Amino acid sequence: MNKVTAAIASALLAATAFGQIAAAADDSQKAQMKANSEKMEAQATANKKKAEAQSDAAKAQATADEDKASAQADADKKAAKGAKATTPAEASGARNDAAKAQTKANKKMQEAQTKADKKKRDAANDANVAQAKADEKKVEAQNDANKKAAEAKVDSAKKQ
Repeated sequence: MNKVTAAIASALLAATAFGQIAAAADDSQKAQMKANSEKMEAQATANKKKAEAQSDAAKAQATADEDKASAQADADKKAAKGAKATTPAEASGARNDAAKAQTKANKKMQEAQTKADKKKRDAANDANVAQAKADEKKVEAQNDANKKAAEAKVDSAKKQ
């Protein structure tokens, strides 16, 4: 009878301990799943901000390219007038106008490209900041999951 009672008591103790361990493992898994979800969400946010930044940079470059093309077209029109000139004075005036227009076009093109380059730098910086924030959130989420897992192990050990 004592052997049977001891066997039953031992089995109950083992079942209780196993239940506590399983509960602790379940809490750890839930915490890890939550952390994984938070990490994925943080990365998705960073990816969205990166895409927006890249789109802004591409738009800025497209605008710069349009401005550059327009400025060059204006300079080319002025240069074409020189070819149509019928007198040396007209040709000289046209060359002067063309040179001024080309200088103006070059300046306008440089300003447009500088503006686009600044937008690109700002966009890259925004993307880097977004990724750094995502990385920070991922670390925090994983730390929370690790802490919960450790707490569950301690609780389980205390109950045994």
